[in-house]
Amino acid sequence: MKLLELDGVSFNYGSQLAPVLQELKFSIGAGQCHCVSGPTGSGKSSLLNLLAGVQNRPHEGEIWRHSELITGLVMQDPQTQLLRQTVGAEVAFALENLGIPAENMLPKVQLALRRVGLFLRLDTPVSTLSLGQKYRLMIAAQLVCEPHLLLLDEPWAQLDDHGVSELLTVLRDLIAEGMALVLVEHNAAAFTDIINHYWQLEAGRLSAGIYTVRDTPMHDEPTRYRGSASHQGKVLVSAEAFDFCFDGCQPLFRCPQGFQLHAGEIVALVGANGSGKTSLLKSIAGILSLKLRIPLKVLGRKPKLGVYGGELGLLLQRSNRQLFETSVLTEMQFSLHRFGLPKERAEQMLAELGLMMLAEQSPHKLSYGQQHLIALASLACLQPKVLLLDDPLAGMDKHYYGKVWYLLKRLSAQGCAILMSSHRVVEHSAVSRQLSLYNGLLTETIFAMDERDVG
Repeated sequence: MKLLELDGVSFNYGSQLAPVLQELKFSIGAGQCHCVSGPTGSGKSSLLNLLAGVQNRPHEGEIWRHSELITGLVMQDPQTQLLRQTVGAEVAFALENLGIPAENMLPKVQLALRRVGLFLRLDTPVSTLSLGQKYRLMIAAQLVCEPHLLLLDEPWAQLDDHGVSELLTVLRDLIAEGMALVLVEHNAAAFTDIINHYWQLEAGRLSAGIYTVRDTPMHDEPTRYRGSASHQGKVLVSAEAFDFCFDGCQPLFRCPQGFQLHAGEIVALVGANGSGKTSLLKSIAGILSLKLRIPLKVLGRKPKLGVYGGELGLLLQRSNRQLFETSVLTEMQFSLHRFGLPKERAEQMLAELGLMMLAEQSPHKLSYGQQHLIALASLACLQPKVLLLDDPLAGMDKHYYGKVWYLLKRLSAQGCAILMSSHRVVEHSAVSRQLSLYNGLLTETIFAMDERDVG
């Protein structure tokens, strides 16, 4: 049964701007799973919004929907959809708006949460969940309405491997029940078992594609870690053994041996959703105040907000929270002006990254991956001594992925100590060590040295 069809659909965000989508022909049937790939900023999220019916700007062409079609959409940044303070209230929100009797809500809410692998108390505060857990929560908030079509914007980037595995089980069952799925995804390989229609969106045009091994996750040559012995740079961050816990709570994780970050090294902080990676980064930056303070020194001082100036940079998982100027160029110049550094660095950085075409655009209208890169480039302009990155590779295609690593290797060569979090092992030769955060334990993984040059 056909659920939705686009016929000659074109769309843009302004009459003076190039079309985002051009002459699209696209049909979705019950039980089908479509995957749309394409470069960062190519309009994939705009396509999902159009399919969901939440894009309110006018478009050309025809969009036909089945008269009884119910559509669910989970955006790339799930936090933009969160409305309530607790898990149960968030999932029940749509049912309340539909006038479902209260006694019928509880089993529906519990079932939706179980289907996405979230076994949490209904009064669990949403604010305590990791970004990956919030993504699954938003899927549950869509499933509770029993949609015919579910649209997911880059789930792989937001979920750890266990979360992806659980999601795949859920999606297989949904397809078997006749639900249609559309995934926007750079890493199609993670969902190849369920996808039966591949599409490539580029230059505004949608073309049928064939999945090949070239579409596998992005990394360079096989990883060979050098091990911490190869880094003899100055210690810029050091922590003694500690237990990390929020006020009045049991320890979230333990670090029995402490850790150090040296000048010029790139260290990966790898752990599952909700393991505490973001909390650790915020503690190092001095923006998370806890009664039980971590025995930690950063650049020779105890972490405290505002004491490091431009010497310490933190890229948040939601990079759009760090963007507030009206253009990309003024955004990148803001901190340079604040710390009395040459404003020319901003234009030089954009030119080096091949992003001058974004200079006058609003950072708030960029794609998720573009926002990540611009926020990172703004920090790189400061040439910090310590850089903390919370999942900086999310939403990146291969082209933008290379730009991120260009920046990180450049900063590393300047002596910057970089700690970057990720849901999974970061497969890049520039990474020298890995801090693993699993099962409530933070430990360092030492790898055998390799003779080749990994710079």
